[in-house]
This record gives sequence, C-alpha cells and structure tokens, in this order.
Amino acid sequence: MSSNTARKGVRIRVGQRNSCPPDSLSSVCIVVGIDFDGCPPDAYIIKVGETSWTFSYLYDPDRYKCFKLTGCNNPIFFKNNNVYLGEGNLGVLNINESSIPSWELYGSYFRRRKQKSIQHVYTVEDVDNEGMLVVFLCHQEGEVEVWRYKMNGKVLEREQITSLDNNKTLFVSFGGSYLKTCAAQGLGNKIFFPMFHNNNKGVFYCLANHKYFSFDYLDIKAYSSPNIFNLVRPRSCIWTE
Repeated sequence: MSSNTARKGVRIRVGQRNSCPPDSLSSVCIVVGIDFDGCPPDAYIIKVGETSWTFSYLYDPDRYKCFKLTGCNNPIFFKNNNVYLGEGNLGVLNINESSIPSWELYGSYFRRRKQKSIQHVYTVEDVDNEGMLVVFLCHQEGEVEVWRYKMNGKVLEREQITSLDNNKTLFVSFGGSYLKTCAAQGLGNKIFFPMFHNNNKGVFYCLANHKYFSFDYLDIKAYSSPNIFNLVRPRSCIWTE
C-alpha cells in the first residue's frame, strides 16, 4: 500500500542516500524518510526532481518480526541497501523502483535491561571488516561500548570489542559517522564525540583508559573524566572531512 501524501504528525528521520554506487553512471538520487515510531518503520521516499513524497505502509505482522529503531542513530548505506539498527538487531530496507520497499530483519534483540541502559547510539561502516561498528552510550554516566556487526550469509554476527583495529580513530555524530586510519600519533583507539568541555574544547573517549579527555589533553590542566556529566552536547552537529 502506498500513497503520495505524507501523514501529518509523524516523526521521521530523513537521510539522503544514493540509489547506486558512487562510481555508477546513474544520476538517480533519492531521499528516504523513516517513521521513527513504526514497527517496523514505514518509509517515505522522494526522488530528485519529484515534488511529493511516496509513502509506503510496511506493517505486516505475518511477514515481519517486531523491529523498532534504537535512539537516533544514523542509517548506513551499505552494499546498495539502507541499514538501520534496531533494539540490538538489524533492519535492511530494500528499495526497488518496481515494487514497494521491504524490510529484511536479522539477529535478535538485546535483553530488556540492556535496551533500557542505552542512551545514545552511533553507527559507522567498517569497510575493512565488511560490516559496521555500533557505539553505545549507556547509563547516565555515558559508559561507552563498541560492537562489531557483520553478516555471515543470512546470519548476523555481533561482538563487543575493546579496541579499534589497526590503530584507527572513530568520529561519531547523529548526522553521520566515519572510521579513519589514525592520522597523527596519539589519536589511535580514540572516539571523538559531538561533545565539548569548557570554552568549546573538543572531547574524545580513550578506549584504553576508559575516560573522556578534552582535546588539549597534553596540557597539565586538561580535562579528564570517566563520565559525561560536565560535557556539553550540541543539539545538532555532524563531522566532515
């Protein structure tokens, strides 16, 4: 079932995604809006050049397991599909011009206690491991957990990791995140969050020390803390290269 009119009062998260690989000759570009409260989420799609959204109602209890989005994590465009994190599991939104979008769901939920502890979620593609990394901020203190998600055929494999491969650095935000090879000495195995301390000093988390540091961490008076209580989080921001 689809409609060209978007429903009023529905919270959607919109992310621009190419419908083809970057090296493709196709110039088609689409914008996908996801109903935050759907189970599974409904989809709104508009192509460049169109003037109205196409709404697809995707609720089908006979076909889908329960799938709800977690936090406000950014979707990942991976192998020509939009990948979303649920309550520990993954949802892949397949978009085909000749048919209504459909969900493929993988993995199991986290236990209820684990779900309740999660405050913020960030997702990023992990090209070297052909999967994705998920950063969870847990509890009010901002405890950091990093999980690796990878598909093995139709089976979702996930594991919690304690360090980033090959001395890499993570930059995370709700609008988009990326994983980079360490560009300077001392920046490996660090996660840069969209947070600030005092006078707009940037903040990162060290996976080895399990602490947050301000970017002037080499200074004697630099800030360090195991929690995020004294940090400022902007309402909207994104990392750019």
